[in-house]
Amino acid sequence: MKRKSAILIGIALIAVLAIGCTKSDSQSAGPSGGKRIFMSSAWYTAPYGAPMQEAVQSTAARMGYGIQIVDGEGNADRQLSQFRAAHADGYDGFIFWPGDQASMPPLVDFLNSTGKPWVVVNTSGDDTIKDMVPCTIASDEVEIGRWLGRLTLEYFEKNPSLEKNIGYIEGSPGHSYTENLTIGLNEIIQGKGITILNERMFSEYDPGRAMTIAEDILTRFGGRVTLFLNQDGGLFQGAYAAVESAGFLDRIGFICQGQDLIVKEKLLTGELFGSVAQDPFEEGRLSVEMLDKLIRGEPVERWVVTPTGPIYASDVDNYSWF
Repeated sequence: MKRKSAILIGIALIAVLAIGCTKSDSQSAGPSGGKRIFMSSAWYTAPYGAPMQEAVQSTAARMGYGIQIVDGEGNADRQLSQFRAAHADGYDGFIFWPGDQASMPPLVDFLNSTGKPWVVVNTSGDDTIKDMVPCTIASDEVEIGRWLGRLTLEYFEKNPSLEKNIGYIEGSPGHSYTENLTIGLNEIIQGKGITILNERMFSEYDPGRAMTIAEDILTRFGGRVTLFLNQDGGLFQGAYAAVESAGFLDRIGFICQGQDLIVKEKLLTGELFGSVAQDPFEEGRLSVEMLDKLIRGEPVERWVVTPTGPIYASDVDNYSWF
């Protein structure tokens, strides 16, 4: 998720012990005098970040840890500086939400050099470093892409009269989430007579950019588009706005990944065919629980996979929404 967005979801910010950040960049809670956890979030202000960080904070408080969460601003150098300061300040464990895979190696090296327990959340490392990370809490991103593909096949099976032409809006170039979803999607739809009309178009997980991309696709391909496929709920929101403005809601369908409130709303109205689960609350909770095990010297799995799968209108009560 890794999800950079122009839409900011309000987060309760309590500014104490700010390390390498301004007061507005941090969240903190928990009893003084106990063990303390430090988290650097690459996408602190993204919609996905708010519920994840809320879960980190509440789980840490429940387990008796002090918690400090700072904004890494998607910048690996800034995150490295933050972790250096936190280590010097005596924090007992670290949670690292990376901006992308490519920026991870220097931070992995430093965190291992501290000798303290730490975990990665949301973004898994590539093959060169994945065995150097004590524990990663993340979804299987390729499997999320496969579910987007399976939903796409199902959509066209249920709408056999439609041409199988997709407008596809992706997140950020080079980001593991973006690339892996596309890998999984193509694995499923290849050879099925489905055409992605546009070249790769990246929104940087910004709903406004997604709307502009969707408008461009509609201008170029018009009535040939029968389905918009979006890599997260914010991008769906942008594509939906473009299609609505063009007056094509009655002839273009939507599929996306995400548990945003707009996704829930449009599932229930029937305007969104389906979504794919990735739960930020679960990632946040598990990141603290796995770090707690490491702090106490207990074994953990290298990769704790958070569940994914399709969400239909009938499933909305089974999921958390943000």
